[in-house]
Amino acid sequence: MNVVRYATLPAVLIITMGISAQPTLVASGNVPAPGAPFTVHRGAYMAPPAMANGQSLDFSALASDSLVTYQWRDPATLPNGGDYPGAQFALVNGGPDTILYKATASGIERIGDTQTINALGTSYHLATGYSNSLLNLKLPLAAGDASWTDVFQGTFTVDGQTSTRNGAITGTPEAWGHVQLPGVAGTTEVLRVNTRITETIPLSTGLGTVTVSHVHNESAYYPLWGKFPVVRMVSDTLSSQFLTLNYAYTEWLDSDFVGIAEQLPGTLGVEVFPNPATTRAIVAIDQFTGGQADVQVMDMHGAVALDTRTTGRFLELPVEGLAGGVYQVVVTGRNGHRGTARIVVAH
Repeated sequence: MNVVRYATLPAVLIITMGISAQPTLVASGNVPAPGAPFTVHRGAYMAPPAMANGQSLDFSALASDSLVTYQWRDPATLPNGGDYPGAQFALVNGGPDTILYKATASGIERIGDTQTINALGTSYHLATGYSNSLLNLKLPLAAGDASWTDVFQGTFTVDGQTSTRNGAITGTPEAWGHVQLPGVAGTTEVLRVNTRITETIPLSTGLGTVTVSHVHNESAYYPLWGKFPVVRMVSDTLSSQFLTLNYAYTEWLDSDFVGIAEQLPGTLGVEVFPNPATTRAIVAIDQFTGGQADVQVMDMHGAVALDTRTTGRFLELPVEGLAGGVYQVVVTGRNGHRGTARIVVAH
């Protein structure tokens, strides 16, 4: 596995970049792609601390009590992948739970999932296809953007019986800042996104149909090029007239995987120098196999500031016409492999 780490920002750079460095999540960086497994620690639930823009949070003392292995998979490689037409990538956890997504102009949308609900001493295995998908993560997204709400509806089958679940998701980009993670030197720049899912799920039981209310709250800390949050706090409640089940936990990426920009073997390595740049910058592309590569420079709102192409490993970018600030360089090769780098323009 080729591991490309996110650069952690030294304290001096954090101070000098100031508020202009707030991250924007964009499709080119935050839409997942099938890749290698990655390890996540799970520990006791920690209530999300207050966070203001530019603030650093120290999570280095988080204590792990178990490990979870996640993987982004191609739905075509899953036994039930054909049941979810349109799915582009799926998140699996090594167990029975799978979430299937597609990327749209709005962001990352959940179009199906398989879940297990334990209620009244019985495990209910739900396989849901959403006729009205839910917008799991809006893109592009930055602190200060408006919250989003998306109503969803899905049909699921349990023990041969089909029912419909209805609900809504609300998401809010709360603040940007930096987090210190266990075993990681330096800090990682993140955007904290809070989401809340509320839904009703009718389950057929020996007592008749029981309507279960489901509430899922999540505070997720996404890095600029993160396919999975580096930290997330999750609280989940299932309630009915017969019982209430609560579970909550905190998850964070293992230090060996913090900052994985892409887990595809064919990922392009991209470097930019000088950085910061004033008038010109050189883009160097590793693993370049020839042909033509598309190069885009995007601002922190996801807008394309420069769009060009190269047929060689090195490309000179004119940046004197760009406003000072932080930009993202995205290189896409002829085979679809992609690499990214960040550049600071300072006049």
